[in-house]
Amino acid sequence: MNRTPDVEDTLRRTLRQAAGQAPGLPAEAAASQVEARYRRRRQRRQALLAGAAVVVIAGGVAGGLRAADRAADRAADRAATVTPDATATAAVSPPVSPAQSHAPSYDVKPEPIGSVWPEALREVPAKTPDGKKIQPILLLDDRTLLVSTWASFEKTDALYAYDLDTLALREITHVVTPKGTALFASGFDAAGGHVAWWTQLKDGTAQIWAAPLAGGEARLIGSRLDERGLDKVEIVGDRVAFSARSGGVFTVPLGGGEVEPLENGAGMHLLSWPWIGTPGPYGAGEGTRYGLIRNLRTGETDRALARDGEQVHACGVTLCVGSSGATAFHRLRDGSRQQELPGGMAWTPPALDRFHVATIPYGEDSVGVVLFDLRTGASADLGVPSKRTDGGVSVMSPGFDDDGRLLAYPAGDTLRVIDVTKIK
Repeated sequence: MNRTPDVEDTLRRTLRQAAGQAPGLPAEAAASQVEARYRRRRQRRQALLAGAAVVVIAGGVAGGLRAADRAADRAADRAATVTPDATATAAVSPPVSPAQSHAPSYDVKPEPIGSVWPEALREVPAKTPDGKKIQPILLLDDRTLLVSTWASFEKTDALYAYDLDTLALREITHVVTPKGTALFASGFDAAGGHVAWWTQLKDGTAQIWAAPLAGGEARLIGSRLDERGLDKVEIVGDRVAFSARSGGVFTVPLGGGEVEPLENGAGMHLLSWPWIGTPGPYGAGEGTRYGLIRNLRTGETDRALARDGEQVHACGVTLCVGSSGATAFHRLRDGSRQQELPGGMAWTPPALDRFHVATIPYGEDSVGVVLFDLRTGASADLGVPSKRTDGGVSVMSPGFDDDGRLLAYPAGDTLRVIDVTKIK
């Protein structure tokens, strides 16, 4: 499927300047320190809620999955091993049909999220007692946030369980950075009483690490040579599943052992267990991301519909997002129940098949970041500050965590934590 070159190029230039979220640097620069840091930054977006920088120029906006049952399963899987009194009781709505959505008006700025959905918002200190910036990763349960701190730029030094009720920080583990590391710890996932992530050495060896959520030493549990790195890590029972950016899905025991390729996983990428697909999340120019998916348990396959004249940018297990002319849309993978997507172009499907974040202009020189509930049509302004630039206005838009449950972003000395499963 062909893409519109000028739109793609403009977006990529914008994102590269503002947030390091654009496709990679040319091959000749790949070995440089700049490329290594840039690639590392992109890898982190799946677990560190990397925001897409959106720049509003001359009155226009250049806008930058999990299903609900998956989020509920993950919350239950994590809950018993975080703290003795932390229990996950997330209220998760069933998957929502896009046919139920409503396109809101942008003429009036929505009310703040604290007024619209106060039950979903927590505001907590954004720094540790010793002054380190807290980096949010994912929700372990209703009251506990998995966070990290950095020893230096993007170099994670420790993982913590952050109690959103008591504001206590409990160290889970020290994050090891081996000598010769080219890409720092990325792709964090937690389930079944463990947290896992990966690093990469200069020789291209990707290393898989794990530690108990209850606290303990991080252990190297497996490695695989792949110069392009990994694009996804997910804990599945007593194993860690992961996929390589160059293609291929593999697993390794949580206790350590041999890395094993999955049958029928060659050339594929991990989407959300047990679903794998192609092209993967970094398959720029190769068609609809996860346009083809396969269920590893049932063998079911599904190819997303793309009609002539459309660009279908990316799909999840249920929904796809794309554009036709000037209209952005979301719909089911078979092309049915298509609805206009608020806020214009998007590169990821709605979180939990329901929630969407977009940057919206209000008038000629004001911009806001808005959370949309596609099921009810309700929306709320996230209160993300914007900055004037030579070309207009820029704003950093937060992204969902990999479960589609969490939005977290700093507001001065405060960290705003939004759990969308609390929205009824």
